[in-house]
Amino acid sequence: MSHAVRRGRSTPAQLYLDGVLESILEVKKEMDRSKISVAEVIFYCMNRYRSNVFLINGLTNESFTNEQILKMSVPLARALIARGMKEKTAMLILRNHELMAAVYYGVIFAGVIPFMIDPNCTIYELSHFMDLICPSIVFCEQNREANVTKTVNDSNNDKRNIIVVDDGTRFQQFFAGFSDNLDTFRIIGVDVNSTVIMLPTSGSTGLPKAAMLSNTGLVAQLPTLWAYHTQFPRPTNIAMLISTAQWMTHTNLMTTCPVYQITLLMTPTPTIDSVLKMIRRNKPTWALLGPAFANSLSTAAASEDLASFQTVLITGSQPGPNTMKALKEKLSKRVHLCNGYGMTETHGFISIPDQKTPFESTGMIANIFNFQFQDENGKEVGVNENGELMLRSKLCILKGYYKNVKAYKECVTDDNWLKTGDVFYQNEDGLMFFVERKKFWFKYSNYHISPEELEAVIGTVPGVQECAVCETPNGPAAGVVRRPDCNTTEQEIHSIVNSTLSDCKRLRGGVVFVTSLPHTHSGKLHRADCRHLINKLLGNQL
Repeated sequence: MSHAVRRGRSTPAQLYLDGVLESILEVKKEMDRSKISVAEVIFYCMNRYRSNVFLINGLTNESFTNEQILKMSVPLARALIARGMKEKTAMLILRNHELMAAVYYGVIFAGVIPFMIDPNCTIYELSHFMDLICPSIVFCEQNREANVTKTVNDSNNDKRNIIVVDDGTRFQQFFAGFSDNLDTFRIIGVDVNSTVIMLPTSGSTGLPKAAMLSNTGLVAQLPTLWAYHTQFPRPTNIAMLISTAQWMTHTNLMTTCPVYQITLLMTPTPTIDSVLKMIRRNKPTWALLGPAFANSLSTAAASEDLASFQTVLITGSQPGPNTMKALKEKLSKRVHLCNGYGMTETHGFISIPDQKTPFESTGMIANIFNFQFQDENGKEVGVNENGELMLRSKLCILKGYYKNVKAYKECVTDDNWLKTGDVFYQNEDGLMFFVERKKFWFKYSNYHISPEELEAVIGTVPGVQECAVCETPNGPAAGVVRRPDCNTTEQEIHSIVNSTLSDCKRLRGGVVFVTSLPHTHSGKLHRADCRHLINKLLGNQL
């Protein structure tokens, strides 16, 4: 059985990875698969299949092989090692293109800990992270250099190197004189239980934290996306990556696709127009989308645009029913459209639905976790009963939040159960169904109100593209975005809520129609900003 499996049998994807790990062990002359770092796995697979196309830049339509990427990553890694950067931190503020990939791999090959930040972050956000992480080196692009330089100069820490990767002269100067010979390169040894990468959490309430992720967790998660595939390597041909670097899904694809020899299709300009152009030209077979982008795609794309897809996975937050319905109508009937579930704190996905799973469900919990569902009193609940999902794994739970022990203790119990904060129920077949997010609850008239319950009901109204429910002095209120050319009325919203839910959940705070709702950089509703916007439009004082 695969070393990461906690329950049941290994999947074909895990067995394929086992073969890769065994091949690496033969070279290392070791016996323990759990002692292999994610950098070793990635380098081994890319080096073994040098001529395979690693990525396609969807903006320029240029293709890059594994060898071409390694020829950039390896001298960079050697330069970082020579400068004594092992176990120090690097901040990466990069869009999706071949130079991002080269830096990403070069950094982890050298045993440097990257902190991935949204390439569109503000100076305020950048300053927060600069003071929190105190990186020894920052990799950015020319369009971010001024903000990065200002933030570095304004920080209280020592000055640090700023490497501008799309300035060929300055970037190449950093690793000039270091060999790109792949045959003589060796991944630097690290403690596989130590931090390998740090990612910001979503930050839907306040500034994000920095989640510390380990080699063992990332290696254990490598097969999860392909749990229901049977063809290996290359379970799918081209995976579309539009997640930006701060998303856990970005790291999942950047680590797993080289191992399973899947070509990554990415673009530094993930607008709906540029992505549609990329889809039409490059014909990806697999995609992972956030609900907001899925919404846009379902409106803008024609059925023939999406004809190449075999799998479309929605994740990030619970999609509204109209989103899934609209997207399903545009996709071929053979396409596997599903709603996956995961967290940064678990190094990636917790459940991936198979072909037979109804798209209302997020599927079965992956075999790398032990789990239970608990009520508000901490008592385990049974089948078809609502409870907060609790997870335990020796490998896949985050190591902690950087410089924030208190936050870690709030989400991980003394006996190592991760409190997901998400309420589900599990049916007789073991399928999970999302109910609500606990931390978004608020009280009205001494009743717990779940915004997501209300949003799910409002989302069934024809013409509703997206909605957010929040607390107001007068009770629950909703901000609603209508689909183009739809004239959904306030009365229609009230009617569906009043006829579906109990009296305490009625929208006594009101309904406002808006052209868009605030989102975090990871595509989720920014709950605090939504609450402020809706109350402001309703004339309420907070």
